[in-house]
Amino acid sequence: MKDSLFVARILWAALFASTLIYLLVLEVVELQSGSSWETLLYPLAFASVATAGASLIAPRMLRRGGGHNSTVTHDRDLTILIVALALAESIAIFGLVLGFLGAPATVVVPFFAAAWILMIIRFPTKEKRTRQRPSSN
Repeated sequence: MKDSLFVARILWAALFASTLIYLLVLEVVELQSGSSWETLLYPLAFASVATAGASLIAPRMLRRGGGHNSTVTHDRDLTILIVALALAESIAIFGLVLGFLGAPATVVVPFFAAAWILMIIRFPTKEKRTRQRPSSN
């Protein structure tokens, strides 16, 4: 269990770090001004809300199925974590797209903040893994 928690934390850190790299890219790359980012703001905001909901709901749906032996449970736990984090990361990608289109930081940063919040609540801990395990009654 200790090794699986270590792997889960490495995956979490890698996906979280990717969002920080996206911000770094926005700082380093010279962006074109004059693009019409306003036309995509509301569709991407709507997609972000839907994706955030999916990030919160999908793990519950994925957790319902599957077996109870340790290998299946470990694999399912990692799959659930990856799906939830990938959905959260996509919100940061929406912010990255808006940033490339010339949106100001006041528009871009909330997308990253939402992604970070969703990722932070998914940080793998021993307590969360024990709580999420189905009882074998």
